Amino acid sequence: MENVDIEFKELSPGEIREMLLGIRYIFINYPPEKLKEIIWQLYRGWVYNSAEWVQQDDIKDMLLFYDFITHLIDDLFEYSQYLNRQE
Repeated sequence: MENVDIEFKELSPGEIREMLLGIRYIFINYPPEKLKEIIWQLYRGWVYNSAEWVQQDDIKDMLLFYDFITHLIDDLFEYSQYLNRQE
């Protein structure tokens, strides 16, 4: 994977608020378990559609990525719950 230099900028309070609202709202529409189910379906579809040309390492990498994303969903959900308690 190639490292990309990203230039970070200061976020305004309004931009931060919009980001936090986005995190909260995704869980209103999609509970964590539903998000994980959708991501699993995407992973399965990728495996099925790429079965003829994909390498074993690619499957392993995608499965590890799936695992990372599910943990990220859990962390974001926990953070959104924390934010809800703060208000």
